[in-house]
Order: sequence, then C-alpha cells, then structure tokens
Amino acid sequence: MKFKIFILCLFLIIALINTGFAGDLQFHGRASNSLYSYEDTTSHTKVYQFVRFSVESPSMSNFSLNVSLRALSDLNVTLDEDLRFKAYNLNLEFKKLFNRMDLVLGRQFLHPGTVLGGLDGLYTKFRFTKKISLSAYGGVESHFNRSLKLYKFDDSFTAGGLFEWRKLFCSNLQMFYLQKTNTEDMYWQLAGLNLQNSLIPRTNLRVQAHYDLLNSRLHRLLASARVKLNKKIALSLGYKNQHPQVYANSYFTIFEVNPYQQYKLGANYHLSKNFFLSGQYQLLQFDTETANRVFLTFNNMNGSIGLVYESGYAGEQLGVIFDYAYSITPKLLASINIDYSRYKTEKIYEFENEIANAVRFSYRFLKRWTADLEYQWLTNRFKESDSRLLNHIHFRF
Repeated sequence: MKFKIFILCLFLIIALINTGFAGDLQFHGRASNSLYSYEDTTSHTKVYQFVRFSVESPSMSNFSLNVSLRALSDLNVTLDEDLRFKAYNLNLEFKKLFNRMDLVLGRQFLHPGTVLGGLDGLYTKFRFTKKISLSAYGGVESHFNRSLKLYKFDDSFTAGGLFEWRKLFCSNLQMFYLQKTNTEDMYWQLAGLNLQNSLIPRTNLRVQAHYDLLNSRLHRLLASARVKLNKKIALSLGYKNQHPQVYANSYFTIFEVNPYQQYKLGANYHLSKNFFLSGQYQLLQFDTETANRVFLTFNNMNGSIGLVYESGYAGEQLGVIFDYAYSITPKLLASINIDYSRYKTEKIYEFENEIANAVRFSYRFLKRWTADLEYQWLTNRFKESDSRLLNHIHFRF
C-alpha cells in the first residue's frame, strides 16, 4: 500500500510540473502503462506501470534525482510484493562538484570496466584533468529481482575502482579492480585493463585483459580489430577467451557454465548509401567440443533479413530472421519480425520447425503521447499455437 501511495505521488508531481505549479523544478522522463495478455494452463492479463524520470533545478544545476520504477498487477493471480514492485534506479546524483567530482548515492547501474550490474551504495568519480579520472564505488549488490529490499553488507558487499586515461596516443585506457564478498568469503576478485586504439589509419583495435586474482587464472581475454579497406568494404577479426562471471545470487547458477574460446571473422559491403551486406563466421571451442556459426544479412535503414547456420556440439540449425519497420504516415509506424528456425538435435536425430512472429503498430496521437499495439505468435511441435497481445501507452515529459 505504501508503494502504491508513493507511485501516485510521483504521478501527481509529474502532473503539477507539466501544469507549472512546481516552481523551477524540471522533470524529464517517460511514464508508460502496458497490458500483456496470454494463455498457458490458465489465462493471464498483466498490467504494468513504468515510470522513469530525472528531477533537476536550474538553481541547483549540479543536482538531480533519478528514478526508474515498475509496478505489476496480474488480474488473474495474486502476486507477492517482491514480484509486483521493482526499482531499477533510485538515486541522488551530484555532478561536477568543485568542477572535479561526481557523486551518486542510491540504487544505480554500473559497468566500471567489467560487468557489475545493480549497486545499492555510493559511486564517485574524480577528474584530475579533462583526460584523466579515477572512480571508486562501494555498497551491496541490488536485490536480484530488483525489489525494494536491501541486502545486508555481510551478504553481498561490493567494492572497486576504475582509472581512465582518454586520448593517450589515440587510445582510451582503463584499469579496474572489483571484489565481491558474502557471508562465507570473497567470491570474485578481478583486476584488468581495457584498451581502444585508432593509431593505425582506418583501423580500430580493442583489447580487454582481465585476471581472476582469487583463482589465479586469466578470466577474460578479448582482442578485436576492424579495418575499413575502402568506402564500401570493412573487415573485422576477433578472439575471446572467457570464464563465465556468474554471481552467487544469480539466476544463472542453475546452469552448468563452462569457459570457452571464440574466434570471429566478419565483413561488411556497402552496395549503396542505404544498403549493405554483412557476413560473419564464428568458431566456439569448449574443453572437448566445438560449434560453428555463420551469419549473412542484407540491411537497409529500415531493417534487415538474414540467414543463420549453426552446427556442432548442440546440433544443427538453419534460421531465417526478418526485421523491418516502415512509416505509413508521419505518425504511424508499422514493424514486423519473423524468426524461422529449423534445427536438428543430437538425441532425436530429426528436424524440428519453429516459427516466431511479431507485428507491431506505433501511433503518436499527441506531441507527448504514443500508443503501441503488438501481437506475437509462434508454432512448434510443443505448441500448435502460442500467442501474446501487448498494448503500451507512453507519455513523455
């Protein structure tokens, strides 16, 4: 009930801001109401309310309040509070304090040189010069389902830092440290560097080297290069060696994850200003098994159509993907997505067919109001027909 009152107060404040009753405060964001209807063993009609906004004041230009919340109701099933309400961002941000420092306090999303995710705590960034900065953060991981609950420090303490040096001999350099602990012990301790370089003409290089201090092993090694041969042709090469970074409270702990190596070779060819072909080959290597992937797509400014072929340890698959959007009128946008897969499993040794489709219409009926209607359906041997209906109403302020 308290959370409902809080949401109602937020929408009331938004209304006051847009009618000029809230002084010099400025709101920027979006509010949405979505309807999601589908059937499995029973019928479900879910209603979502989502609001994302920032509050600023010209008299306090360095300060802002950032909020991103979601509420859910199922008209057929009673949900508990943890499933009904989520907070993705809820923080106070102070920018350019003394023209040097940024501070963010509260729930926030961070990617400080490596995967981190949600943090309930403090983040600070200090700029020594326009090119050199040092960041530090500490707190607890955000609740795994983004509810309003907070973990205890003993259960999920997180801390780290990031050093950045931009435009160093046509390079951007990052060096970071990250550690995570729970009640038992430290379970992640990573250090590494990221480098982007464009010193060689028409060539962009990228390197990531991350080391697992806790297990004394290389955690992640990524090297990629993109070379623009001429106005029409570009080539790309890539290599990645990765140990999956699954945290103790992650949903993905239910899977058995393995380290792997990935090799990539790709090319783009521009047929004209608005049309180009894209192709890529990938080789995946696990400890005892391998897999191959081939992608070929035809693209323009409105979308793409492509073929995907996969073979190896997980079986054989051929897929067709079509994704296209078209403006019927300046206010009405139609889009369609078709995903066809034909795959051969190792155990059954027969081909299975699956088709997944989606059609969507978006209509802007006022300057700040947009309505979306989307229908999804798929067919396979398990489901003769499985469909979804989604409706969204967005208000931008």
